Order: sequence, then C-alpha cells, then structure tokens
Amino acid sequence: MMERQHVWLGPEATTFDEPCEVCLSVRESLAVDACVVHGTLRRDADVGFTTCRRGHRIVVRRVARRLVRAV
Repeated sequence: MMERQHVWLGPEATTFDEPCEVCLSVRESLAVDACVVHGTLRRDADVGFTTCRRGHRIVVRRVARRLVRAV
C-alpha cells in the first residue's frame, strides 16, 4: 500500500480533480468516476490535506512560486 499520495498544483491553481491512487489500485468494483477527488487550495496556501470518499488521505502541495524581487 502507498505511504503518501500527493497532488501537485501550479503556482496560480486553486482547484483540482485528481484520481485517488489507492482507490484506483483496488478498484475491483468502483467506477473510475468514484475514484476522482475534487478539491481546492487557497491561492496563498502552499500545502493542504484532503481525503477521498473512501477515506484515503491525500497531501495537496503547490509547486514553487517565482520570487518577486523587492524594489
């Protein structure tokens, strides 16, 4: 079984629709649509957590943002 699942978001993304990898690996009778996790991450947040419908934990991380140079 997987240790951790991650969803990676771009610098400006605030929503995601990604499959739960654990559900996909054991989806004997699950429809693919039932494995998709829908979520959000605030624009100012770099990390968040969510769970799929079956309770599998998923870490949501934002890829590095470009630093803005102070003038």
